[in-house]
Amino acid sequence: MSPKRNLLAKTAAGTGASSRDASSTGTGAPTAGPFGPLAASLLEEGPPLCVTSTSGQHLYANTAYERIAAALAAGAEDTVNRPSWPIHRPTHGTEDSPPDDGTDEACAITIDGRIEYYRIHRKALLGDADKDPILATVYVPVSGRDGAADALAMAIERLEDITRLVSDWVWETDQNLVLTFVSPRVNGALGFHPVELTGRRLTQLPVRPNLALNGLATAEGRRPFRDIDAEIPDRQGDPRHFLLSGLPVYCPVSGRFLGYRGTANDVTELRWRETALLRAKEAAETANRTKGEFLANMSHELRTPLNAIIGFSEIMGNEILGTLGNDQYKGYCTDISDSARHLLVLINDILDSAKIDAGQMTLSEEVVDPEVLIQSVVRLMAPRAERAGVILSVDIAPNLPRLRADGTKLKQILINLVSNAVKFTLQGGRVDLSAKVAEGGAFILEVSDTGIGIAAKDISRALAPFGQVDSRISRRYEGTGLGLPLAKSLTELHGGTFDLASQPDVGTQVTIRLPSELILRD
Repeated sequence: MSPKRNLLAKTAAGTGASSRDASSTGTGAPTAGPFGPLAASLLEEGPPLCVTSTSGQHLYANTAYERIAAALAAGAEDTVNRPSWPIHRPTHGTEDSPPDDGTDEACAITIDGRIEYYRIHRKALLGDADKDPILATVYVPVSGRDGAADALAMAIERLEDITRLVSDWVWETDQNLVLTFVSPRVNGALGFHPVELTGRRLTQLPVRPNLALNGLATAEGRRPFRDIDAEIPDRQGDPRHFLLSGLPVYCPVSGRFLGYRGTANDVTELRWRETALLRAKEAAETANRTKGEFLANMSHELRTPLNAIIGFSEIMGNEILGTLGNDQYKGYCTDISDSARHLLVLINDILDSAKIDAGQMTLSEEVVDPEVLIQSVVRLMAPRAERAGVILSVDIAPNLPRLRADGTKLKQILINLVSNAVKFTLQGGRVDLSAKVAEGGAFILEVSDTGIGIAAKDISRALAPFGQVDSRISRRYEGTGLGLPLAKSLTELHGGTFDLASQPDVGTQVTIRLPSELILRD
């Protein structure tokens, strides 16, 4: 008997325990079994292991084997859930034919609804001539039927799903930028089958040389890139725009450069929309410039005759050159003058609106006394309020600081707001004009009234140029709908904010908040 066989025999002999010792405890692990106490203790910490005799009787089983023994026994009769993973059926040798030795099969068992996979490794332990040969079987856990194969199959399936589903088409090249792979999505983008593009150089796809793509062939160009703009013709020869992005690929073992892997994003429709928007923007800007130039030219042409009408009507109304002979003529002269002045105001509003839209409105800053400014507005608007039967009141906080602003523009803001408030307030109503410095340092101008008000849904329309809010009163008055929009734009030109709060049949309140930077500190 060889030394190895003698060694195995001695190991099998161990403490001299027989199969009867183990049979007394079924499949449970005896304290020593056919191995020494130290060996048995170490085996208890290992993977599932059992030792069987020639007759198939269990001589030893560790705790890990006991956990799976029932599942193994059940699996021996039912192999439906694991057709390619047979249960371990020990084979034993004879004196002329030794038992199996090595890894020859695997198994899958179900424990608590979870499938566990094992590789079966057998080792023959041959005793002396008067001893039965025994077989040690170890169940080595593995992650799945074949962990690496499953992971690879899943990765390939995932990659194939992604390349089919994403809108971009995926490509790969070798180190010479020759395409070695093109995803099927290229057919929808260009009309080519992937095979038709494989073998062509990536740099040959664009309709004209692309310096960014050509640079990838150099050693310095071997770096990740994103959104290289390339114009590639489709099967019909029509150019389409793509954004190419990619990464250099290196051999994980040698570090050798293998090529590139990347995507091509079709942005043709996006470019068409951008071009259409650009053209529309240019057309709008041209129309806006034309409108501004027209209004600027027409303002001079309209103002000249209007000034003449105003001047001559005042001369006639005041009878500077002699009596008119009929008092009714004098009333007509007053009407002519008032109408001409009203028309001049409308023309000025339209011209100012055009300047603001064109970005040509500028401020002429000066030192402004708010109290003097407000009193001048009240003197101008008081006759109109009196004719409308509306009370016009003023509340100016004491010791108001002076402002560095455009006094003419601020006056225009207040005139527009007070005029609107008087216009849309019924007889017996009230319009209040106030000024103060807020706790945060901002300068506050406020105009409120008890007029017909504006519904919440109509406020945005009232603040839009030429916007008209349909109501029973607004129809009775003329106007371009530029008063509120002009006041808002001129306020924002000063760096301030314009807030309008209104409620139908209750009234409207406009709050102008000018930044503290405009306040002059004495």
